[in-house]
Amino acid sequence: MAKDFKLPVSIDHLQKFADDTVSIDEFLSVFFGDDQNNANMRQGLASYFYDNGGSPEVREFDIVDAKFDTNDLTGSFKCIFTVYYFFTCSDIKNDKRENITWKFKIDDTNLTIAFVGEEPWVWDGD
Repeated sequence: MAKDFKLPVSIDHLQKFADDTVSIDEFLSVFFGDDQNNANMRQGLASYFYDNGGSPEVREFDIVDAKFDTNDLTGSFKCIFTVYYFFTCSDIKNDKRENITWKFKIDDTNLTIAFVGEEPWVWDGD
């Protein structure tokens, strides 16, 4: 199942973006430079791997391929990150590089950004 969440965005940050004084890359960089927004995205990324066991954790992520449509205030970007696993009973640590594409929509009335992650792959074991 795709993961989704909303985060607040400041009017000042939106205004700079609306005035074309910052690009979508700069907008997202500053937005996720905020500790709380960054933590929420890392949690959203890690949540894709909760069913794998091992207490998955995402410590940092990079954003690439950002796109934005000014007409309907929607966009997308890809997060590239490492998932760190720690299996406490066996004291085993492991990590794996991953990427997830997110779509987003800016609500300039309620000052929020809604994020929806891609549908995860499902392996049937055959």
